[in-house]
Amino acid sequence: MNISTIPILLYHKIIPDDFLGNCSDSAVFVSQFKLQMQFLHDHGYRCLSLEQLCRASEGNAHSHKKTFVLTFDDGHESLLQTAYPILQQYRFTATMFLVTEYFNDGKDEETEGNRSLSWRQVENLSKGGISFGSHTCTHPHLLRLSCEQIRYELAISKVYLETRLNREVPILAYPYGESNHEIQKIAMQVGYMAACGVSTGECNRFNLPRISIRSNDTLRTFDFKLTQYYRYLMQLRRWLRQNPILQHFLQVVRPQLHGYYI
Repeated sequence: MNISTIPILLYHKIIPDDFLGNCSDSAVFVSQFKLQMQFLHDHGYRCLSLEQLCRASEGNAHSHKKTFVLTFDDGHESLLQTAYPILQQYRFTATMFLVTEYFNDGKDEETEGNRSLSWRQVENLSKGGISFGSHTCTHPHLLRLSCEQIRYELAISKVYLETRLNREVPILAYPYGESNHEIQKIAMQVGYMAACGVSTGECNRFNLPRISIRSNDTLRTFDFKLTQYYRYLMQLRRWLRQNPILQHFLQVVRPQLHGYYI
């Protein structure tokens, strides 16, 4: 199984349809999420955890034509409140990446509207089949840190989660999807099996590309994001962004583009 050909979907918040607060385009309405999960189920997609996918790529499982992975970043309560019942309905699993310092050891476990899951909720979700990975200790821009600081963020969050969950935490997600060769090397050295980016940099086991699902995605857009054509488009976009000659050209011509996004 070629891990780079499997869509790894990235969600953040799942919010109620009548949500009245401010939300970014990375938040998805619960009715939208339910339609997306129903679409996957009705079209015969098989859901794997990220760890299962990584191990399958090593030859420990058979390939399936329609396979996908669900991931959630930051540990928002919405996974438990809105997403988890839908996942149970379709017998889907997911991997959630946690920022360890977002937790307060359960001091506000019963407070409605917490930004983050409590540890009790995390433990219950873990028992219910949800996998957890590290999203570092403090969710920093890793590219701005020293090697020592990066190692701390990656290693301490891993040890802390493993201690609390009493199980291995083999997968990391870089905050903001940012990494480079040195950061990926550190991730491997401190014991991760794989790590997730978003859609920048060279694709490899320590920079697995993920597909961000957003509030403005129609069902047709969602369907397209599952295809290999979308991944080809993202590869082209990465190449364009990393081409120094093209970037120099864009710096010259961008003022004349009047708002066009490249």
